[in-house]
Amino acid sequence: MKYDVVIVGSGLGGLQCAYILSKEGYRVCVLEKNSHIGGCLQTFKRDGSIFDTGMHYIGSMDEGQVLEKYFRYFKLSGKLKLQRLDENGYDIIRYGGKEYKYAMGYERFIEIMLEYFPKEREALTKYIAKIKEVSSSVDLYNMRELQGMNTSYFEFYSLGIDDFINSITSNHTLKSVLLGTLSLYAGVKDKTPLYIPLIIHSSYIESAYRFIEGGSQISDLLAQYIEENGGTILKRAEVTKFLFNNDKLEAVEINHNERIDGKFFISNIHPKAMLSMMDTPLLKPAYRHRIDNIEDTSGIFSLYIAIKKNSFKYLNHNYYHFDTDDVWEGENYTEETWPRGYMMHISPSSQNMEYTDAIIINTYMKWDDVKQWENTTVEKRGDAYKAFKQQKAEKMLDILERDFPGLRNCIKSYYTSTPLTYRDYTGSIKGAIYGVLKDYHNPLKSMILPKTKVPNLLLTGQNINIHGVIGVTICSLLTCAELLGMNYLINKMRSA
Repeated sequence: MKYDVVIVGSGLGGLQCAYILSKEGYRVCVLEKNSHIGGCLQTFKRDGSIFDTGMHYIGSMDEGQVLEKYFRYFKLSGKLKLQRLDENGYDIIRYGGKEYKYAMGYERFIEIMLEYFPKEREALTKYIAKIKEVSSSVDLYNMRELQGMNTSYFEFYSLGIDDFINSITSNHTLKSVLLGTLSLYAGVKDKTPLYIPLIIHSSYIESAYRFIEGGSQISDLLAQYIEENGGTILKRAEVTKFLFNNDKLEAVEINHNERIDGKFFISNIHPKAMLSMMDTPLLKPAYRHRIDNIEDTSGIFSLYIAIKKNSFKYLNHNYYHFDTDDVWEGENYTEETWPRGYMMHISPSSQNMEYTDAIIINTYMKWDDVKQWENTTVEKRGDAYKAFKQQKAEKMLDILERDFPGLRNCIKSYYTSTPLTYRDYTGSIKGAIYGVLKDYHNPLKSMILPKTKVPNLLLTGQNINIHGVIGVTICSLLTCAELLGMNYLINKMRSA
């Protein structure tokens, strides 16, 4: 069968494109190489506990806020099991032996920060004003029709977040606290643009929610709707080659032996991986060279802790902990100094909201740390790899016991993942958690557009716009607008 649209990869962007286009009457086929769909939305269950692998919390989900309005169109609003985080401290930054709370609401954020930094009202006011300026500059973030080519947001790609923070305050601790969630975007001091962290913070400061029993709710619902719309989702269908005829993309090869034909194709995999399976003069050497030489973000080591029943209280906030004076130094560690900080996510349970049964810890890990096993596959990496993971886990647990005395006694079991795991389950290059690394010194170098020189090939996903649920959602809109028209599509979403 020949499909109208073949979508490679079932991450959030691929599923959202499949939903949009199947809803509009296109015959859609989604191809997923693994046995589970969802990419970073995947969850797994161990020892009775449910763990998210990538999507730990989302923002702007109060009624009428940006993500809630988009999710209304995708028939997700009101269908997801969510826990709204603590308004007065949804994120807690642990720095220099003290805790600093990120509050929801722009004014509340300022007022609570002033309790720690009473002389910094001007700096905090400038910070919030810049967040509002950045978020209001993006038409699609605000569901506005496009009256022309609005590129005002692009100036924020050309400014560095570190330079901006330095321009509003000389208080080292305040700077560190405002940069406290930089692991949400794998920030790099001399590269990360102002746009990315402020768009992300804008989303969470409006409202922040955790998933109850995992983010795979999103992928499960989208898959259901896609199939109800007549779409097809094929699992264990790894795309191994893009097939061209007379410079026209006609099909993809799956599992080295089967052909899937289509009129249009959308790639939701990393552009580097896509190019490695594609031989066509339509994509010039200069384009290939640019994509191949884009730097990727860091990888992570994750520790998944299953907690004994009624032993560790549920905490309705996330922790970002730093064991270094310079918050930018998280990924610049040695074997002795690893880890230099961590993110801690406590999972809510629908069975008992007083206690948690799952804790997830994320910390930076370089590809070089696991490179010796790069040619192995999941569950077949050998005893040395298992010993490596156990040694890292035990070191991490020692730090957690220091910060949360008694935690070790609450542990039923634990599980780990490394950049290798992330690479194999999400297809990211070298396990990069957030795809390509944006560089404000040369924003065009790392800017990848949905439209390609192959007339019937489009791109989507976290590498195209920015990562995270809101970034990928906006990107799916950009991608599908190439087939449907932007204002037509935005009006459909606004009226949902």
